[in-house]
Amino acid sequence: MKQITLLLVSFLLFACSSNPTGTISVRSVESDGKLKEPLTSTANLVTDDKTIFKTETDGSTDGNDVYAIYLTDAYLKYLADWWGVNEVIFVVEFTEAVTGETDSDTATKILGPYEKLSDGIKAPLLNKALYGPKKMESDLLSMNIKVYEYDLDENDESSAMLEFIASAAESFSLSDPITLGEIKLAKEIANTLLLANENDLIMEMDIDFVAGNSKYASNNHSNVVPLKDGEIIMVKQEGCAVMTCYDYFSKGGSNIPGFLPDLFMLIPTALNRAFVDTPDHSSLKDFKDENLIVTKDGITELDNNGKPNGLYTDKTWLRLNIVKGGDASQWSFRKKLYPTAEEIEKLLKNPYSLNRENIDSILKGINDAQESLVEVKTKAVIKLTSKMSQNDTHFIEANTNNSSLCISYPENVNIINTAAKPNDGDDTQAFKFGKLSSSKQSSCYKIAPSSEAGSSEDTFTPGSGDFIVNYEVNDDIKVQSLPYLVRARLEVNDFTLSCMANADNTSYQLVLKPNTSESKSKIPQITAVLFGDADQDIPFTATDTEIKTNRYFDQKDDINIKVEDIFGASISLKISNDDINKCLANT
Repeated sequence: MKQITLLLVSFLLFACSSNPTGTISVRSVESDGKLKEPLTSTANLVTDDKTIFKTETDGSTDGNDVYAIYLTDAYLKYLADWWGVNEVIFVVEFTEAVTGETDSDTATKILGPYEKLSDGIKAPLLNKALYGPKKMESDLLSMNIKVYEYDLDENDESSAMLEFIASAAESFSLSDPITLGEIKLAKEIANTLLLANENDLIMEMDIDFVAGNSKYASNNHSNVVPLKDGEIIMVKQEGCAVMTCYDYFSKGGSNIPGFLPDLFMLIPTALNRAFVDTPDHSSLKDFKDENLIVTKDGITELDNNGKPNGLYTDKTWLRLNIVKGGDASQWSFRKKLYPTAEEIEKLLKNPYSLNRENIDSILKGINDAQESLVEVKTKAVIKLTSKMSQNDTHFIEANTNNSSLCISYPENVNIINTAAKPNDGDDTQAFKFGKLSSSKQSSCYKIAPSSEAGSSEDTFTPGSGDFIVNYEVNDDIKVQSLPYLVRARLEVNDFTLSCMANADNTSYQLVLKPNTSESKSKIPQITAVLFGDADQDIPFTATDTEIKTNRYFDQKDDINIKVEDIFGASISLKISNDDINKCLANT
């Protein structure tokens, strides 16, 4: 008797740890709420006005390339938990093959943990943004969705990780990762959860959406899942495992030799289904969509008269919304900031290192990065687009009598007025603004100097300051400062070319040192450092005191370079063979 009991207990434990992930059915939603297969002809990728097109460099996509994806809601039919109270996390990954680098092409989102959820309940979320708004930069968008159920008592590592996520979710922005560090953090947490809890996967789905492109051939025999404005429904049909289905071996009568092992397993299966949380019969049946419709409440069943008859609760389902359009300007800022990503990765390699000291350190790095992001967003509303603008600064050539300033801004921004504010209280020179052109999202102005005397021969004098732009957005009046520098053109005596040897004196960097304080003030206006007669561009780094090439040289002959500035001026500089040898000799 003891052996039989032990065998039954072993069977039960085996069944509890071997829940199959089941089959996923995907449907798109028609305008009337009816479900249909999502595959469509490639011809529709060219002609359907709901399609989201790949971004074209020539701008021909005209806003048809911007989109966002939302998780509207979800119904969780069955959660594999002993006690009927569950913790759930959604892990979503989106990949666009743009650069070929996984870190930059893949974005991970984590929703949750949602705690104390029972079987057969809607997840406590509504229209959560998963991806975008952004431009579609690739031909293909790969989406992977995993839903995990966790029991905090089953796995100590999971418990520590879940408590960490719950306590730090707001600071880490896991459900809306913004900085590169946060994106890496979400990815690392997702990987850690996957490794520690691979038996608790409720649902997983992989799907590739294809963007629109006028280059596709109109071939009715080629079918794809289009990336288009509309709703997507994903429904999970639970799978059978030993002792979760009475007819596991006989396959519902289609496999007659399977009746014997099913008969042998009848009692343990009955005990398993009586005492352990297992999928019910309706969640195991094939998914059929004939009597279903999507309403504002979710997937809804229809009665015999075709009238809505309550929420569809036979199976677990997710509901996604793909929205075409929106403002994609903020997406580029999400990966610009680099908080302590290495610290985050090191921390997550060992879940036991989740102590308060480490957590506080990581939170500080993320919070500092988020504060910086707020500043970037503030500056990003109005952007300088002038030919004489670089690194978010507008340059005006000294001793000239006019300059053109161009700005761009979102469609919902209305420019009220512009003015100039010199630094250091220098009000000896005022600026006059005259509008040259204006369109829906850009304006250009002619700027001229104006002294108190109002002489027609007034010219700009060297100095610095800010252009002050007052604008209206969403009925709020706001102000933004755009820095400017008034500088003289580059001259041959402004810089001296020298070199700096590397650690083992085998190669060297070229260094441009300013000769005077006025030359030092010209460093920001340098646009290019060119090597030799072929004008080969050399990457460089500019500081407040010098310009240094990012490339090492090993040649001993004389070197000639050309330096250009934003006003179109250029100077030639030379470092001799003797000076190079002295540099390498470290004398």
